[in-house]
Amino acid sequence: MKPIDLLIPELFAADGGIQRYSHTLIRALRVIRPSTPLRVFIRNDYLHQMPSCGWSGIDWHPAHGSRQRLIQSLALATFRRRPQLLLSTHPNFAPIQWFHQLATGCPSWCSAHGIEVWQMQDGPKRWALARLQRLLPVSRFTAKRLKLQLGADCPPLGVLFNSFDQTRFFPGQPSRQLLSRYELRPDQLVIFTLSRLSRYDSYKNIDRLIEALPDLIPEFPDLRLLIAGDGDDKPRLENLADHLGLGRYVIFAGRISEVELPDHHRMASVFALPSTGEGFGIVFLEALGCGKPVMAGNRDGSIDPLADGRYGLLVDPRFPLAPPLASLLRQQGASLWFHPEALSSAVTETFGFEAFCDCLDAQLDALEG
Repeated sequence: MKPIDLLIPELFAADGGIQRYSHTLIRALRVIRPSTPLRVFIRNDYLHQMPSCGWSGIDWHPAHGSRQRLIQSLALATFRRRPQLLLSTHPNFAPIQWFHQLATGCPSWCSAHGIEVWQMQDGPKRWALARLQRLLPVSRFTAKRLKLQLGADCPPLGVLFNSFDQTRFFPGQPSRQLLSRYELRPDQLVIFTLSRLSRYDSYKNIDRLIEALPDLIPEFPDLRLLIAGDGDDKPRLENLADHLGLGRYVIFAGRISEVELPDHHRMASVFALPSTGEGFGIVFLEALGCGKPVMAGNRDGSIDPLADGRYGLLVDPRFPLAPPLASLLRQQGASLWFHPEALSSAVTETFGFEAFCDCLDAQLDALEG
């Protein structure tokens, strides 16, 4: 049987949304096409980072950060055995894919996540994307932006929503160790947010969460805002909190490990990320999977993980955030939001691994048909 080839920026060398998506994609292919060989070409990973177990049936091709080595490895593998499909998890690979498609006649598909395709300039990436056989946006919002960007040249689109690991993100009791670390009580109200604290990610609106606290504290005097993440914008945010006299109310946790992320969600009363630039937001699924009420922006791909407001509160981030945050802290809103087991179950049914496999299977059926 012909293999499926995958082009991936990183898989084990870094952690983030695209890496998690790529992990899920590989796992799903092993489930729905167990007899299909997989060859995975990873630009920024090294040989010593490849797993020794748990990933059977996969032929790894790490390129050690070299684009040239990646292309050479892909070309040699294609020469030995032509794939049935070349699928990449980032649109920066589109020019390579177009040339591969032209040279071999093999179908080529590309995932699309968010801002990397929302405002593309004329150039090789945009030109090549328009000539691939299929694009797989992770949200309806990104699908709409792709249609606007590429117009009549836009290839067929198949929305393949992000997923999350329901074996790790599920309701549970808060960790005593984390409560002690942050000097919190088990019953203390905590707004949790997670983001890169970068100047280029100001659209996450973490500063707006800090600015909402003075209006919340009179009603919730023991409230804490726990901010996880690191980056070059952190000093500005720390200065903002100090300037507003919020030093004891805002906790900057820094970068937290993947291992501890589920317990951070379980410790929270509300997860909030009022972004205006999310392509989807796997972090919303992870919070919902832990059964937590969620507040997100209504002007980007965040509407998809919140199922148009069924699973959480959608707000316009341009308006004051204290009123919607207060409503969630009072447990005002849809009943589902405040029943952790029911919320987790509903989100798992819509966005869990099985749902991802079903959607990918339908896409591949179209290829094989």
